[in-house]
Amino acid sequence: MVLGDALIDICVNPLQFLEVDEPWAKLPNLKLTPERVIAFLCTPGIETELSSLADRYREISTEPKRLFAAPAEPRILETLVWPLRHAKASYMVGNYLGTISLCGMVAEMVTGLIFDMSEIRMNDKLIKEEEQKHLLGSTFEKLSQNRRTEVLSAYGLIDVEMKAELDLIRTKRKRYLHLWSQDHELLPGDARETYHAAVGIVVRTLGQDVKDGKILLSPQLLKYLDRKGVLKPSGRDGD
Repeated sequence: MVLGDALIDICVNPLQFLEVDEPWAKLPNLKLTPERVIAFLCTPGIETELSSLADRYREISTEPKRLFAAPAEPRILETLVWPLRHAKASYMVGNYLGTISLCGMVAEMVTGLIFDMSEIRMNDKLIKEEEQKHLLGSTFEKLSQNRRTEVLSAYGLIDVEMKAELDLIRTKRKRYLHLWSQDHELLPGDARETYHAAVGIVVRTLGQDVKDGKILLSPQLLKYLDRKGVLKPSGRDGD
C-alpha cells in the first residue's frame, strides 16, 4: 500500500476463510480439507503441519500437576475443564492470547467455586448476598479478581501457593489483555506458565487423589456436589 511517498506491507482479507467465502469455493471439484481448516485456525506465520501442532501440544503439556479426573458435573465441566482443554488447543494453533484469556476465566470461576464450597457463616447462618454486600462492599461474585483472592486468603480458604498462582494468572492476563504497550516477545512462555498455574488451581480445588483404586475428591467439593444433587448412592452396603 502506498501512503503518499511511503510504503507499508498490508494483510489482505485477514479475517476471511477464502476457501469458504469465495464463489470459486463452491465449485464441485473443490473440497474443503482438514488441512485448510487447520491453516485458518492457526495464527498466520506459524507452522501448520500436524507435527508442529503435536510439538506445541507437548510444549504446553508439561504442567507440574495433572488433571487426570474431574466430576462430570455440568458447571464444573463447562467453567473449568473444557475451558482448560480449549486453552491447550489454543496454544496448539498459536493462539497464545486465547490460552491466557481462557485461563483467566478459569481462575475467576475457581474463586467463585471455592467461596461457594466454603459455606462461610455469620451467627451460625450462611451469609446471604445482602450480608456479603455489608461485609465486602459487594457480593463476592461481583468483586474484582484481585479482591476475591484477598478475601479468600483472609478467610484462610486458600494457602500461599494458591494465592501466588491466582495472582500470576491475573497479572499475566491483565498485562496482555489490557495494556497496549505490552510486547509479545515472551507470549508463548507466558501462556504456558499461565496454563500450568490454571491447571494447578483446578487440581488443588477438586482435590483429586487415588486410594485403593478409588478417585478421592476434596470433602468440601463432595459436600458442594451433594448440595447440588449430583452425588449418587454407591449401591453397596456400608458405603
